Amino acid sequence: MLLISRSVAIDDFPPDALEKQFQMEDSSVSPVSRVLLKLLSHLVPVVKSDLSAPYGEILNRFMVWLRERNSADSSVRIQLMVATLRDEMRKMDHSLRALTESLSSDQLDSRVRTAFDLFLDGARKAEQTRSEDRVRRIAIILGNAAVSAQPINADDVEEQMRVAMDVGDTDLKYLRELVRITGRTVADQGRITRGNAYQQWEHGFWGTRINPEIDSVFSKLESFGLVSRIPPPNNLNISADFQSRYALLPKGLSFSQSITSHADAT
Repeated sequence: MLLISRSVAIDDFPPDALEKQFQMEDSSVSPVSRVLLKLLSHLVPVVKSDLSAPYGEILNRFMVWLRERNSADSSVRIQLMVATLRDEMRKMDHSLRALTESLSSDQLDSRVRTAFDLFLDGARKAEQTRSEDRVRRIAIILGNAAVSAQPINADDVEEQMRVAMDVGDTDLKYLRELVRITGRTVADQGRITRGNAYQQWEHGFWGTRINPEIDSVFSKLESFGLVSRIPPPNNLNISADFQSRYALLPKGLSFSQSITSHADAT
């Protein structure tokens, strides 16, 4: 991932310092990182933003990058990601200001560097998907990570973005319904027992009817570690036709929260 020299001030990022950083980059650095650094080196002066510093500066640098992207399609997708991210962070401006004011200089420095690397990773991922909805979800994940009161866990955020690239609208419809009926229990207790999950399951919109789509969707969600299949009761005959049931895992709840827009959560 792109690393910025610690001699460069986060709020300033002077063009000459970025140019020196770019010259130090070798061929092992990804083309996206090299292009971004090259474009940033020509940014005189850094465009100001209506967002709280330093996040506004980060987003503005992405906007400069977009102007010279070679692929029109990928540029549109990345631009959509940045626009969504900007909107999300505007909604959270009060929280962002409170957060930045509560952090020490070193903590803020570390947080911004982590966020910048993740924004760049999100841009790469946005290039790889044609779904605008999935691009928006990547942006929402980044926005929620930026405003989180907890230190940013880059590995978790990166994994959430990878999952967001692969799950579709139907998958999320089922996941969100499972969160609706059992999410509070998982949030309060850190887990849900198999027995409780089995009983609560039929309160979902799917009821108790046999539905092949359930296995298709939840098997996919299970492969990402978001849910876990509940073994059927021991008293069921092996030849009985029954509906599979699934339990929400903490990771599934966390993912659902990460793709929830601040506007929808309030």
